[in-house]
Amino acid sequence: DNTIPNGTISTTEDIGNAIRAKRKRDGLTQADAAALCGVGTRFLGELERGKETAQIGKVLQILHGFGLGLQIAPRGVKR
Repeated sequence: DNTIPNGTISTTEDIGNAIRAKRKRDGLTQADAAALCGVGTRFLGELERGKETAQIGKVLQILHGFGLGLQIAPRGVKR
């Protein structure tokens, strides 16, 4: 399923799943997606697998590269 998860992000796995779904929906390999976003293939693969120590700057760079955003809201507030 290549549906991009939309909603609450609680774990690094949630971020990784969203990025993987978007990459697959766009028909990109990890290598192509990493090059597009200016990061290494290894980093992108680790992020897609939910690595907890991923550098937030690179995570935001990848989200931006895929046209995705990140919103912060108090818990329990639905947008």
